[in-house]
Amino acid sequence: MNEFEERLLKHGFSYKDLQKLQQITRNTEFETSTLQSLIIDLSKRFWGGVIGGFILVIIAVYGITHSDEADLLSYFIALGFGFLVIYFVTPMRLSWKAYTFIKKNHC
Repeated sequence: MNEFEERLLKHGFSYKDLQKLQQITRNTEFETSTLQSLIIDLSKRFWGGVIGGFILVIIAVYGITHSDEADLLSYFIALGFGFLVIYFVTPMRLSWKAYTFIKKNHC
């Protein structure tokens, strides 16, 4: 285990998280993909996921307050799909850990 991985473990990442991240770096088609670049990318995705979730919440509030009861089911289905897309595109738990790691270490 190298120094960067040890720093990640000290800052909230688990061994399971590190295994997932290492698997992603091995399976990517770019040879320049490293654990450090993946952490930076995840920290950037965090704000995208937060903004996307916020937009979906605004749409949900608008839909609930301004729609007929017949349209409510379609709003919930569309919003559920939207939250699933955000959850899988931006792994929020890992991106939060990466964001806090970058903030604390000024990488």
